[in-house]
Amino acid sequence: MHEYEIAVLKILKKEKKVDFRELEKASGIDKDRLMWALENLKAGGLVEIQKREEKRYVLTDEGLGYLHGMPEEKLAASAAEKPIRLDSSVGKIALSWAKRNGWVEIKNGKLAATAKWKADSSKGYGQRLALESVKEGKARESEAIDALIKRGLAKPVVKVSSIIVTITPKGSGMETEAGGIGAIAREALVSGAWKKERIRPYDINAPYEAFYPARSHPLHEMIKTIRSVWLRMGFIESVGPIVESSFWNFDALFSPQDHPTREMQDTFFLSNPKLLDIDDLELLSKVKRMHKTGWKQEFNEELSRQAVLRTHTTSVTVRGIQKFANALKQNYPLRLFSIGRVFRNETIDYKHLAEFYQTDGIIIGDNLSLANLIDVLKKFYAQLGMEQIRFKPSYFPFTEPSLEVQYYDEERGEELEIGGGGIIRQEITKAMGTDRTVLAWGLSVDRLMMHRLGIPTITELYKNDIGWLRSRPSLKV
Repeated sequence: MHEYEIAVLKILKKEKKVDFRELEKASGIDKDRLMWALENLKAGGLVEIQKREEKRYVLTDEGLGYLHGMPEEKLAASAAEKPIRLDSSVGKIALSWAKRNGWVEIKNGKLAATAKWKADSSKGYGQRLALESVKEGKARESEAIDALIKRGLAKPVVKVSSIIVTITPKGSGMETEAGGIGAIAREALVSGAWKKERIRPYDINAPYEAFYPARSHPLHEMIKTIRSVWLRMGFIESVGPIVESSFWNFDALFSPQDHPTREMQDTFFLSNPKLLDIDDLELLSKVKRMHKTGWKQEFNEELSRQAVLRTHTTSVTVRGIQKFANALKQNYPLRLFSIGRVFRNETIDYKHLAEFYQTDGIIIGDNLSLANLIDVLKKFYAQLGMEQIRFKPSYFPFTEPSLEVQYYDEERGEELEIGGGGIIRQEITKAMGTDRTVLAWGLSVDRLMMHRLGIPTITELYKNDIGWLRSRPSLKV
């Protein structure tokens, strides 16, 4: 028996039951060594260890941002003052919860507050009151707290409040004399004194202090994993600039110049540089003609030169189509992919950020169909452990037909969009200089990580929570 175990047993034979802190003080053994000794004694049936746990709740970054008012409260209060026009400026989260609570209704295309809002606002909103109780450390389990956790606004934290150690009858009858040595010093080896001592057996299952080797940030690890999957599938990586002209970000992709995605609430327009040159004037002329023919409207070259933070890595995709339009026939089908940051002026919630990562890909070739695209995406997600993805028809200005990729979020009970794709429109491929078929897709990296890591909100990825970063599961495949 080790000297630490003997010291602990001697104290317990007198006191019978001792709090861990008192045992640490009385024995003079530091916390880690004491816990090691106790686990050994417990394994031998000499002591019992009882841990008292206390559940507390803490707010996430998103939850902290709602302390001054929940978005659904603000929306309902505004609608009570004056009916609100239902457009893209109305936040999805605010509208969803306001409708779920029965606070707003739609009349003649406008949002108006209901009588239920007036009644509920007078007595206080349960979820906001729950937020405040979490901040003050007074929260207890309730439906309102459960709702906050599902929304990713709060999370439970289990804390050990006390550890009580009790000696067993077997421990009381155990001799507490030292026996054997646990380590052999150099002097004992030289003198041969170790031969006269009994050596205690080494327990390979004994508890040990946690260690944390260096690890990549999960986002970087995910990007490396995605890159390795595409490379194994025979794709070549391509890159493009983060600061783009509206020509490559929108016009070359057949997005009409009056499309809502170009509005300030969705796109970050730069002031320095404000405009970017378009070097290929022949290509500009082709794209201009494509817009005039397809959208039956005038084309503004000044808008084409506007500098923006790219809203998708599909700008890299269309550059790839133009670059490889005239490749040698034996090089087809061409498979390209890209991974990078994109920027949108989004309302931040559990699945939206203003800056996030996306992976795009294209296959250029002949006799390609939507079935080929679905097959590629299924194989990609299967290698990331996502077998149960679903596809549904969708719309994008630059593909026809188009599809959306979804998976079912069991925690929230809803379908979550994780990507989109389709066959690049012929108007675009002809303007880029090829008659071949181009399959294209753009997939979210951050939402994919929500599934892989089991986290409730993508904001978790950008926190400096050292404990989580150390203990998170590996993303490698």
